[in-house]
Amino acid sequence: MTQKTIILSGINMKEGGIFTILDNCLQKISDYAEDKNLKVIALVPDASQFNYPNIEYIAFPESKKSWIKRLYYEYFYFNKLSKELQPDVWFSLHDVSPNVVAKKRFVYFHHPTIFYKSSFNDWKYNYKIGVFSILYQYLTKINLKKNHTVLVQQNWIKTEFEKLYRIKNIKVCNPEFVAFTNPKTIKLDASKMQLFYPLIARSFKNVEIIAEALQLLPDSIKNKIQISLTFAKGDSKYGDFIIRKYPLEQFNFIGKLTREEVFGYYKSMDCLIFPSKLETWGLPLSEAKAFKKPILAANLPYAKESLGDYEKVSFFDTENPKELAQLITDFVMKTTQFDGNSATFDKNDQLNDWNSIFDYLLKD
Repeated sequence: MTQKTIILSGINMKEGGIFTILDNCLQKISDYAEDKNLKVIALVPDASQFNYPNIEYIAFPESKKSWIKRLYYEYFYFNKLSKELQPDVWFSLHDVSPNVVAKKRFVYFHHPTIFYKSSFNDWKYNYKIGVFSILYQYLTKINLKKNHTVLVQQNWIKTEFEKLYRIKNIKVCNPEFVAFTNPKTIKLDASKMQLFYPLIARSFKNVEIIAEALQLLPDSIKNKIQISLTFAKGDSKYGDFIIRKYPLEQFNFIGKLTREEVFGYYKSMDCLIFPSKLETWGLPLSEAKAFKKPILAANLPYAKESLGDYEKVSFFDTENPKELAQLITDFVMKTTQFDGNSATFDKNDQLNDWNSIFDYLLKD
């Protein structure tokens, strides 16, 4: 059997949910390639972050430092690199369709800003969100139709993509949950209800609604709550705004965590709270579901599709702190009657795990 070469490009996937996608993909293809005549080359921001066998790593540490460098790699340098490496498959894992030469090209789109109407706070605390919400749809269009298939994470994105770009070669690929086998032990104050919100502090993450909901609660409820958030002073302008405006005792700003620590919090927490206004998936929802933990989530399409069939979830309006305050009260008082959630979409034509994706990319 002739050896095939696949290039997985994730040069900008350095932190948060996008790093999780890259890490999970590499972990899975490392196992997948074990008994196959397959050469795997991963283009990553930092090769020291990965030690999965059966993969050749090429690092691009400069990519994340500026968009000029990112675009140079995608649209100029990768053309030269692809001619040298002669891949059968080039799989761009992070939204952009580069100028490359390969037998088949694929792009995995999971950047939500093209479907997002930016707010004043988005422009104030991270202007890139506002800029990307306008310009990213044009960047996405470059070379898009040269791909064999565009992979997206949810059905609602597929529908929007079909309308926006008038293409039909789209496959829905749900992110596969890949658990850590050794989550770090996290000890939390057992006298309080422990809520957890893993996030990178950006304005669309909507931490304000949690703070506003807390301020509506009586002390008898507030004193029984601790909410751990994964950012700290100095991480971002938006994070500093939250810390400054809402110096609440209930907030525990714990800073960035390793994946082992995040899974330790899932294991130890009482409930996930997830008010984000913008996600293409919402990995913490899938991860908390895997731990069978209660969830309070934004009443938005991404959250419902991410959760699929799940009983222990209730939803709230992302602009209604009073509604969230009532859900928190019910949870503390142990009187919660969960909304529950059911999958309402056809899964027959989806790719629901990484091995299925690899089979699809590599089939003749």
